[in-house]
Amino acid sequence: MEPHVQTFLPSRFYATIGWAALAGSAVCLLCAFRAPYAFIPALLCILTAAGLFWLSSRPPICVGETQFTIGERAIAWREVREINRSRFLSPLVLQLKLTNSRSRVLVYPGEPNRIELLLAQLRKRSHLATFDGVPYREYWHWTNWEELQPDTPAEPPTRLFSSEDEAEIERLYHTLKTGGRLDTHTVDTHAVDPHTVDPSPASGAQTPGAKTSGED
Repeated sequence: MEPHVQTFLPSRFYATIGWAALAGSAVCLLCAFRAPYAFIPALLCILTAAGLFWLSSRPPICVGETQFTIGERAIAWREVREINRSRFLSPLVLQLKLTNSRSRVLVYPGEPNRIELLLAQLRKRSHLATFDGVPYREYWHWTNWEELQPDTPAEPPTRLFSSEDEAEIERLYHTLKTGGRLDTHTVDTHAVDPHTVDPSPASGAQTPGAKTSGED
């Protein structure tokens, strides 16, 4: 067991609401003997209770220095390549993309403050990952900016290229620079500077009104 491990357990709220939904389904079933349409809300309550019980039974998530675990599944921080969040605020649903084209869905039905803490820990320790398409360094740069200047929020810049395109552009740049095609200090020795041209007329030209040696 690693030292300084944080454990995130599912909230008891989901189990409580699940029991309430199950009780509601029992009431609807009793009413269905007189009103057959009551079977519809009874079925809905049963499905809701099943979903809530499933969420409350999610395995705990432990966050350590070198890895985090989802139940018995351990994932090293260096394996995480992408962390994409869904639109759900609670429960927290994350799509994790790992090395070797692996993927995993993380579901954490916790309280709002615990959800934000877990998400911050995952983003802080995944140095090689992108968060909803934003690289690690850029994400924390703009996050720290907003913390230092809360009155002037700064939005992260829109990414025009993917990480693969940026790597390809950088590779082409270094290739051209190594080949000498980007040498901006090369001066054309045959170019004429307009400031060095003699404005006086050519030696063979005559100015208006000038007399030649043979004229009186």
